[in-house]
Amino acid sequence: MSRPKHAARKRRRALRRERDEGRLALARHRRRLAKTLLGAGAVAGFVIWMMLARATYAGHAKHPVRALSIPQPLYQVVRRNLLQAGIVAPATAPPDATTSTS
Repeated sequence: MSRPKHAARKRRRALRRERDEGRLALARHRRRLAKTLLGAGAVAGFVIWMMLARATYAGHAKHPVRALSIPQPLYQVVRRNLLQAGIVAPATAPPDATTSTS
């Protein structure tokens, strides 16, 4: 192989290597950018999720809890009506014990 052909081949290899290194550098840059954007998006999503969770979750009662019940006057009226209708009657005692006669 002659010197000029060998030198030309060497130059072509060097140019190809430089071109490939340039392409690799661009690929590395894109990879770094994608990872950064993905990480920033994940952090932003987590922060938004956390803020929404804090805004919508009550956490604890701010006032004492009251039992759910009907007002006392209404309760008395309903009880009186049920007693009058015979639906609800006051508790009765069991019958007295008796002995049989022989």
